Amino acid sequence: MSSLDHEETIDWGDEDLADEETAREVLDQFDEPVRTTYQATGNASRWTDARHMREAFGIPRWEPERFDYEDVIPNCWEHAWDAGRDRDAGGTDFLARGKPGKGKSTLGCYVAIRQLEANDEKVVWRGSSSRSEWLALAPWTVLCLPKGVPVTARLESKDPTEPAVELGVDDLEEIVREVRRYSDPVDLNRQLDQGTFHVVYPDPLLRGCQEVLDRDDEKQYDTPPKRDTLFAEEDPASHWWFAWALARVNHGPHHWTTWICDEIGDIAPQSAQKDQFGTYQKVELLKDMWVDARKFGLSIFLFGHSEVDIHQSIRHKIRWRIQMPGTANPTTASDVVGFESVPMDREVTDEYEIGKALMYNETHFEPFRWKDVPAPTAYKLKIEVGR
Repeated sequence: MSSLDHEETIDWGDEDLADEETAREVLDQFDEPVRTTYQATGNASRWTDARHMREAFGIPRWEPERFDYEDVIPNCWEHAWDAGRDRDAGGTDFLARGKPGKGKSTLGCYVAIRQLEANDEKVVWRGSSSRSEWLALAPWTVLCLPKGVPVTARLESKDPTEPAVELGVDDLEEIVREVRRYSDPVDLNRQLDQGTFHVVYPDPLLRGCQEVLDRDDEKQYDTPPKRDTLFAEEDPASHWWFAWALARVNHGPHHWTTWICDEIGDIAPQSAQKDQFGTYQKVELLKDMWVDARKFGLSIFLFGHSEVDIHQSIRHKIRWRIQMPGTANPTTASDVVGFESVPMDREVTDEYEIGKALMYNETHFEPFRWKDVPAPTAYKLKIEVGR
């Protein structure tokens, strides 16, 4: 099977790859991409992606009135430009924290469906070469990859003794609805579709990132030693996301957009320093544009193992928290950076089963459950984007 777009392949090493017959058997485990909905055809008489997803996973219709506190889950998940007295206008945010294997990624898929349904959002899932928890939503996915760089994809079994399946672009289009290429953060944002789930892999060359910053003359940031730009080709690929968020806020389009960012500690760690890549300065950039993100309809939903994994400058900005099961929820404000109070006076989430969590702000808390969104296969999709 060929490499994507016949570009230079990435050397995966000398390990065995599955033969054509085995590769076909693995690909056949995936559902057919959904190309009959309104988002795929433009035909208003068709079901939306959100409804199609709900029906596929048996998720009931969104009913905000079933929650006890309007300011907790409905306020965070429903977005409005002109909110009422008990609501926040514009984009929202939350941090869901919990140990591995406690349902964060499944919750991320569930929240994505709710955002499509409730707000007709453009949903952007942060793609990572090490994870592919979005695969449950693969049939509705628009996969966004950078132009002009080598990209290789493969399916890996959870059993490390099983051979991997190398994929070409035609194979990927058997898994996802569409594969798109973008040239820079501004170009990507112009390609995003309302009511659609996008998985985006960052450009490792960070093309166009410094240009986005140069067009924002409101604040100047220190540059790393021995260079005169904050963004450069040698920076970690994850730093592309700082420029993407800035481009979305400053240059739009300003339709409702949700960024679902798993493992936020990989991007904005508490240990961020003014290193040779300007990591701390970029964390400060994200912090500075947070309020404008709300104003321009960008919601930022973060997932991580622990509060302390994420830089405190970011934690100070987050107005909602979700405590996943298996770990005790906080009972004092000192446990939550950015909160002056917490509404819980006892620990409950350490006894929750997977599929139940606690969402809270400084005023109220509410337990909630979500429907499982299972992946179609035990294989993981690894997409590597080279330089």
